[in-house]
Amino acid sequence: SSGINAEYGNRGVISQETAKIMEEKKKLKSPPQVRSTQLDAMQKKLEEKRAERMKYSTNQQMTMNTLPVKRTVNLEAEKRAMEERRWKELERTRERVAQMSTKSVGYRDTLLT
Repeated sequence: SSGINAEYGNRGVISQETAKIMEEKKKLKSPPQVRSTQLDAMQKKLEEKRAERMKYSTNQQMTMNTLPVKRTVNLEAEKRAMEERRWKELERTRERVAQMSTKSVGYRDTLLT
């Protein structure tokens, strides 16, 4: 029975040592709670830069969203202009054909007479 108590006693000491080591590690990991004016100024500067980046990013997204709209408008204008040119060319072609047919009719009439 005394051997068992000694064994449990050693475990208690070991667990206390482990607890102390864990506490020391926690203290080393956690940053000090001291706030200085220099640290506050750096934090403020960091937040300002973050806000500026967010503002820039938002502006970029807005301009990126308008680019497809502008492109679509330009493409529609080009399409209308191309269609207009096509119709004018068709009209010119028909006029030429009409003129050629009247000339050929006139030429044929002169041959027949």
